[in-house]
Amino acid sequence: MQVNGQIEGLRKGVLESLKSIYDMQIPRGQVYTGELVSVLAQVSTSANREVSVLIDRKGNVLDVRVGDSSTTGVYPVNVRRSGMSLAGVRCIHTHPGGKSALSELDISTLRQLRLDMMIAVGVLNGKPTEVSAAILAGSLQDVELFGPYNPCDSRLNEILDTVLAMDKPGKEMTVFREEKERALLIGIETPDTPVISGVSEASISLAELVELAKTAGATVVDTILQKRPSKDPAYLVGKGKLEEISRIVQAKEIDLIIFDEELSGSQLRNIENFTNTKVVDRTGLILDIFGQRAKSREGRVQVELAQLNYLLPRLQGRGVILSRLGGGIGTRGPGETKLETDRRHIRRRIDYLKKELTEIQSQRQTMRREREKNKIPVIALVGYTNAGKSTLLNALCSADVFVEDKLFATLDTTTRRMQLDDSTVVLLSDTVGFIRKLPHHLVEAFKSTLEEAVLADLLLIVADASDPYSPDHIRVVNEILSDLGASDKPLVLVWNKCDLAGGDFRSPFFRNEFSEVYVSAVTGQGFDDLKEAIKSNLKSDIVRLILHVPFSEGWALPFLYENGTVISVDYEENVSVVEVEINRKFIGRISSFIIN
Repeated sequence: MQVNGQIEGLRKGVLESLKSIYDMQIPRGQVYTGELVSVLAQVSTSANREVSVLIDRKGNVLDVRVGDSSTTGVYPVNVRRSGMSLAGVRCIHTHPGGKSALSELDISTLRQLRLDMMIAVGVLNGKPTEVSAAILAGSLQDVELFGPYNPCDSRLNEILDTVLAMDKPGKEMTVFREEKERALLIGIETPDTPVISGVSEASISLAELVELAKTAGATVVDTILQKRPSKDPAYLVGKGKLEEISRIVQAKEIDLIIFDEELSGSQLRNIENFTNTKVVDRTGLILDIFGQRAKSREGRVQVELAQLNYLLPRLQGRGVILSRLGGGIGTRGPGETKLETDRRHIRRRIDYLKKELTEIQSQRQTMRREREKNKIPVIALVGYTNAGKSTLLNALCSADVFVEDKLFATLDTTTRRMQLDDSTVVLLSDTVGFIRKLPHHLVEAFKSTLEEAVLADLLLIVADASDPYSPDHIRVVNEILSDLGASDKPLVLVWNKCDLAGGDFRSPFFRNEFSEVYVSAVTGQGFDDLKEAIKSNLKSDIVRLILHVPFSEGWALPFLYENGTVISVDYEENVSVVEVEINRKFIGRISSFIIN
């Protein structure tokens, strides 16, 4: 058995004394023995540190730990008992200086681990001076304090009897605790972090992470932004900051730590081992939200593929997450049973999902060919998540697409017909929202869906006019469109939520780059301007040409009739003179027939 905690610098004799505690057996009905308290007092004074011991109801010593007043309270997560009962474990720890008053961290540890008792022994000059204790009562959130008593006072044993009578086997005490996981959010800022409108991008991203966590179903208890010269390869943040995080986890009863970065497998494992708390990174959080939102067959396949590709290199050592059999954030989607199988089976599943996506992609291509044959222009709504794309689609097409004021409310692509005017019908496609640091696993898995943007005739970039960071959101959207190969598409910048915007929300940086319109999807403001902008930009792709088509090129006339609008055909010697309106994308096929 090993001594845990801050054991660096302890003499060999002190360590041997601490190890000997594991051999002690505490009689049933007693909180501790005089021998145990005597050893704790001597070691605590000698090392000038707090020493804590965990003892189960059979009197066995489970854990011996050394630290200061802020770290000895960090105990193994597996102390907790399932269900609604107490843990069946009591903690005895020392307070060097002679006073035994229980600290705030002592009380929060008692609550979080649902200990039978928390006992503090004041020690001075190698001897115990007084003892204080606390137990949980009522809803297990109320705390009763006792003492200070003389270290030999038998009333401590009576308190233990009371606890055992309240928590009989098979009897569950009522716990009034939020069902949502309580989350601590961590961001990191380095000297090369960009500054946007005078604000560090790390701060903006961390604020965004708060909304992501709420969307996933967590209660955000606190946030931390650490400034560092560089990211630590082992822990991302510094070890000192991790100790602070561990104290906050204990004091504020945190269930989940979320980092605003993508963590490697070793970083996840190191942080979980250090804090004894489940850890999720930004990518895992976004994948978890997608796991909740996926409804269609295609969406579920894409999400599972992204999750498995993300989790495959991170399987080893995910003890804290995989031991939480109740699931929760970071464990939804493919499910724990799949994660605990070996890598060969997971790779087999990935191969199967890729074949499924190929089949779905083939079906999409068939649908697109039908659209092209019918010459119906396709317009894709793209933009930052929660910019109001689905609300705009519903308003323009009288549709009933699911809308919610949360990030990634829309996951599955939806296409609806829209009547631009008496003679023009277009198809409007709502796509998944973009976000900064969009996981590459997600982009890769969602390629078949994102092709709606790549192959569209026109893109409407929807931006939230009421959001002060919208210009930066547009930058992020443009970068992702460029990565997808859609940056050369005709664009219209649609400032949505104008009814909520105050002052000048427009950015001069973008004003001359796109056609801009200002609308409100809720009130209908600016819809006529939007439709005119759509018609104008769609027409820009249609050109009128006069072609001399040799009679020997028998394929050409049918091609022109199928893909364009033939205005007239005259026949001269050896050629047909054709006047046609056709999309620019077909010019490469007929460029040799064009008359300058």
